[in-house]
Amino acid sequence: MEDPESTTIRTPVPGSEDQNPLVFRDLKRNMFAVVLFEFTWGMGVPFTLYGSMVPAYLTSMGSSKSFIGFMTSLWTIVTPVQLVVSHFFSSRRRVRHLMIFYILGVGLRLAYDLAVCLFPSLWTPASSLSLFGLGCTGFTLFITMGSPLYLGVMTDNVPRNTRGRLYGLRTLGLGLGGLLTGAVAAWVLHHWASPSNYRMSFLVGDSIFLLSCLSMLPFRDHRPSVPRESARLFFRSLRSKAGILLSNPNYRVFLFFHMLNACASAVTSFIVPYSKENLRVSDTEIAYLSLIFLGVNMAAGSLLGRLADRFGYRSVSVVQALSLMIFYFMALNARSLPAVCVAYGFSSIAGQSLLLVLCNMSVELCPGMAATDLTAIGNTFLLPFIAVVPSLAGFLIDLTKSYLSVFLIGFTLSLVALLGVLFLSREPRSGRLYAIREISTR
Repeated sequence: MEDPESTTIRTPVPGSEDQNPLVFRDLKRNMFAVVLFEFTWGMGVPFTLYGSMVPAYLTSMGSSKSFIGFMTSLWTIVTPVQLVVSHFFSSRRRVRHLMIFYILGVGLRLAYDLAVCLFPSLWTPASSLSLFGLGCTGFTLFITMGSPLYLGVMTDNVPRNTRGRLYGLRTLGLGLGGLLTGAVAAWVLHHWASPSNYRMSFLVGDSIFLLSCLSMLPFRDHRPSVPRESARLFFRSLRSKAGILLSNPNYRVFLFFHMLNACASAVTSFIVPYSKENLRVSDTEIAYLSLIFLGVNMAAGSLLGRLADRFGYRSVSVVQALSLMIFYFMALNARSLPAVCVAYGFSSIAGQSLLLVLCNMSVELCPGMAATDLTAIGNTFLLPFIAVVPSLAGFLIDLTKSYLSVFLIGFTLSLVALLGVLFLSREPRSGRLYAIREISTR
């Protein structure tokens, strides 16, 4: 077996080419639009944060842990639609398509909110859960469709060494917006009895989200216009792009350990039913988890952004793995609400930055491909693993009536991810990357 050092090559640093002057001309305008969108979206987050409010609502409705795991894995299950978006909607008018997808997603769940809040007597617990599942499916489907477009317009219209700073500003805006409405969300959860309080909370939050979608109107996309690919070439184009990525050894190594981090992060949402069942955490106190999520990301976002700008996104992967290890260690020993809040804060660091790392590391490892394509294909590669893990974890909890084994599995995944990122994954900005060389048998 060859020495790893002998299989590295020096390559030009990706992203060093000259930037479109229009990108610099409208940089402040575009950054303002993105931060405004994050700020207004953040105002609705305390009412609807998927990672805490959805598990809490389902727990209050007596749902099984398997169903909770399935609902939290929806974000991964629907990712193949990003392949369709990257092929048919990423050539032009990306901002318009982004806004349409987000409005459709929020609108579908808002329809559920209105139905159960205005006509509560029409719904049995079973029908309400079914309708909620459909609403969340529509929400995750269309938000997931818009996600690669959102990442694409930011990546293509922001210079490489500014993307980390923009991430810090995004998390700052998201956090400030959430902290502004956090007390109101806690009052809503306290004022109404469960589960009506969760329904009212979703109604308020989704209404804010709907207004937030208009905040991207000032954004100017300066990606060069490219012809839209033919529908009949979709599978041929997809096969070609996937083949290019899988033939890149650096991308394969990165994606494997990123997958472990993503799988470990996907199970962290079970801290919410654990808190409600084992620690008797009230509905009002659940609202604190949304504030923890926003506050931690507001504080950590700027640091992670600077870390990425200076050392590359591989360093952010290291922070993700460490944060998840700390989360699972604290979850295994949590005996009070403050311990749960601290643990949830560490999980938020990893969960919020996963897409950031996937998009930017992919762009730097494969600079010849569009960010939208890389995000869509990368998420689809992860689908078979991340989609199954939360449901299996929920089934294991239902079977054993204990969260211990699930938290231990999550800790192990994050530990392996940390070791892999540190010793096997390569930083593209260093230029020292793996290369496949033909070995003579003579």
